[in-house]
Amino acid sequence: MGFNKGHKKFGGRVLGTSNKLTKYVRECISKAIDIDRVNDALNQITDPLDYINEVSKLLPYFIGKVKPTEDIESEHRDIVINLVPYDEG
Repeated sequence: MGFNKGHKKFGGRVLGTSNKLTKYVRECISKAIDIDRVNDALNQITDPLDYINEVSKLLPYFIGKVKPTEDIESEHRDIVINLVPYDEG
């Protein structure tokens, strides 16, 4: 029995749920990174702007990038805007 067009999708992951494999790979990469070496390298940076730039580049590897989710099945309504002449008199 295949998918019939016009029927709602059922089963599978809920929209916004993270993939188990992706989560596992991120955890492995985070554990593999030597935090002491990263801290030593960051402590050698003297310019505050460079320090902030480097930390901001590393953050996604530790906290993960979160993609915004959209409600795919949201209702779309037409909006009508009526313009009326403005009389300054």
